[in-house]
Amino acid sequence: MRRYYFIVLAAIAIAPPLMAQIVQIPLAGKNIPQFVDLLPLLDLTASGTVGVDTLIAGAAEIELHMREFKANVMPTGFVPANGLPYAGTSVFGYINGPAVPAGIRATYTGPVIVATRNIPTQIRFVNDLGVADPTFANPLASKVYAFVNSTDQTLHWADPLNMEMNMCNHMITPMMPPMPPCDQHYAGPIPAVPHLHGGYVPPVIDGGPEAWFTSDGAYQGPAYYTHPGVPVPPNACVYRYPNVQEAAPIWFHDHLLGGTRINVYCGIAGAYPLIDPALVLPAGLTPVGLGADLLIPLVIQDRMFDTNGELFFPTAAINPEHPYWIPEFLGDTICVNGKVWPFLNVQAKRYRFLIINGSNARPYELSIPQGPTIWQIGTDGGYLDTPVLVAGKLVVLPGERADIIIDFAGFAGQWLVMTNTAPAPYPAGTNPSPQTVGRIMQFRVAAGVVADVSYNPATLTAIRTASQTIVRLVNPTTGTLAPGVTVTKKRQLTLNEVMGMKMKIGKIKYPGGPLEILVNNTKWAAAISEVPDEGTTEVWEIINLTADTHPMHTHLVQVQLQNRQAFNVKGYNAAYAAAFPALVYTPAVGPPGPYNTLNADGAVGGNPAIGLYLMGAAAPPLPNEAGWKDTVQCPPGMVTRFVARFAPQETPVGTVASFAFDPGALGAAYVWHCHIVDHEDNEMMRPYTVTPMFGALRPYAQGVDY
Repeated sequence: MRRYYFIVLAAIAIAPPLMAQIVQIPLAGKNIPQFVDLLPLLDLTASGTVGVDTLIAGAAEIELHMREFKANVMPTGFVPANGLPYAGTSVFGYINGPAVPAGIRATYTGPVIVATRNIPTQIRFVNDLGVADPTFANPLASKVYAFVNSTDQTLHWADPLNMEMNMCNHMITPMMPPMPPCDQHYAGPIPAVPHLHGGYVPPVIDGGPEAWFTSDGAYQGPAYYTHPGVPVPPNACVYRYPNVQEAAPIWFHDHLLGGTRINVYCGIAGAYPLIDPALVLPAGLTPVGLGADLLIPLVIQDRMFDTNGELFFPTAAINPEHPYWIPEFLGDTICVNGKVWPFLNVQAKRYRFLIINGSNARPYELSIPQGPTIWQIGTDGGYLDTPVLVAGKLVVLPGERADIIIDFAGFAGQWLVMTNTAPAPYPAGTNPSPQTVGRIMQFRVAAGVVADVSYNPATLTAIRTASQTIVRLVNPTTGTLAPGVTVTKKRQLTLNEVMGMKMKIGKIKYPGGPLEILVNNTKWAAAISEVPDEGTTEVWEIINLTADTHPMHTHLVQVQLQNRQAFNVKGYNAAYAAAFPALVYTPAVGPPGPYNTLNADGAVGGNPAIGLYLMGAAAPPLPNEAGWKDTVQCPPGMVTRFVARFAPQETPVGTVASFAFDPGALGAAYVWHCHIVDHEDNEMMRPYTVTPMFGALRPYAQGVDY
């Protein structure tokens, strides 16, 4: 269909005029030294000067401030073009405690909050991000240029000063650029909202995109919520997470409506490993991973920098309708744990790593050529039943996590590089440069042989005991439903891309490309269509009509991938277009038919049945995908089927159970969306609500526990 990435330096020349924008000169990633500094590791001192702040959650409230500060991102010896000594990169991040950071912090990544199952964690989130002011006249004006220069008010976004009543995105006419004030960057208090990605939480504390609040406390989104029994200033909220799900490598990050791509890019993300002391793990595999079995987070993100070492985010318009939004940010520099191309000293033994793809859009195919293999022991939603030797390369798309073990035995004295070979956009885009984004980090293996008593995945010793194995909704070997699973509803839902045209208006050239990307051809603000019943099981069939693989993320529940199957794209597209009233595809109006009318496949969603257009056999999930997932890879030209049960993970098949909290309190919504955050910021996200089970007992009560 199309490829819409482009060379940033050329794109700068075609961008529309900016309002007092700070001019940044991009620094090519190939000119940044690699493997100069150590990877920032977990730091239990919470000083922020050594590594990634690590907090062990308990009964006491954790207070996190979203702040702007300086972090030591660039490699030692970096010399800014302005002639001044490098004094850190201006970033956003979560800071533990109310103290304003002094000096340069080791990283913007974090903190890592280690929570325990069935022990709630109360976090006070305070927004101290300051003000976006492109003129920099305000003394609180942010110096994080990647935020100030990148807001796009033509998107459906939080729009704090107008309480989400910004009509810019409705006033734009095709082939015409927006008029002031729509073509201006946002100037006002910076909004943000924390989301616990992968968490089983009530909808009001899910941190949905409309629950934002601003740094001055003057504005709050329509879904803003805070614990009513805990006083907070208006620029804060208190979320008390129940932690009732299975042990899992979940994480938290900003989820601002129309601004997630910028806030997360600037640094607002942390990890939230949830442990379960009752889970019996094999010898040498500790639940916390903070002792001899050291868990090392690897938060992988691509970034761009200017010649002074500040974050750079390209804002080159490809269509006149959106003057600053780009469809997919693909940087030319790799950061791991907030450090540009770091290295890690290891011994010739096994190490456990938690991979988090925190990039906006970049996929990763990870391997260590001529080095050790990768064993995966956990997915987004928890441990696998048994370890899986990753065949080939570990593919991780934005939002996905992978709990892995790498054994460096046999490589003593060698320096090894973890590489990335994933084309971007995925899977048919440009291959990564082997000299820049084709490299992730370096491992320096010490000489000598050392004793290793940690868990050895090569023995294939079960990770979960027989009584604690994954409750199977899917038979991962056959790609079919597990015995006894009753599906109450099947949904067939499309992924759609609305394209613009290449054009020239005045002196400004627009190369054309996506105007927006949609789920089920429906915009964010349309009426809610997905309304599952608590306790039921559904199969969602995602029909990808676009050219890219989309990592589709469901809030509230972990799901199980059933299978993927190719379909006749041309034939289905023709039937799909003909099903619209105008007999041609009509973008952004919803599906062509009534949503709740069953099609020939017995599915709701309002789309023609896909069954007649399927090709070949359905492929079951890869072995390392055969666990709980909250972010599922949906390739182009494929139907991706996953099973979602709106009940606790541990509920046995054939029984009905409810959540400890009300998943549908007062009609509060969750969302499902693409986790390419550039996509979710431009309509590739939909709210959904859960109809609560009548008479269910709720030991975790709104207004009391949260």
